[in-house]
Amino acid sequence: METSGPSFWLILLTIGVVLLGAAMAYGASRNRSRTQAEKNLTAAATRQEYVKEDREGR
Repeated sequence: METSGPSFWLILLTIGVVLLGAAMAYGASRNRSRTQAEKNLTAAATRQEYVKEDREGR
């Protein structure tokens, strides 16, 4: 089997796209299952980081 032809790269590219799509779907499904309390905690921590960065920048 020739491994340097265009079909080899097409197969590799296709596998890469499929893996990337699977990773994105997995991430989206994990993010969807977060509770409202977890989302609020993340938002509060983000706001605290912004305040901290503003204080350090001045």
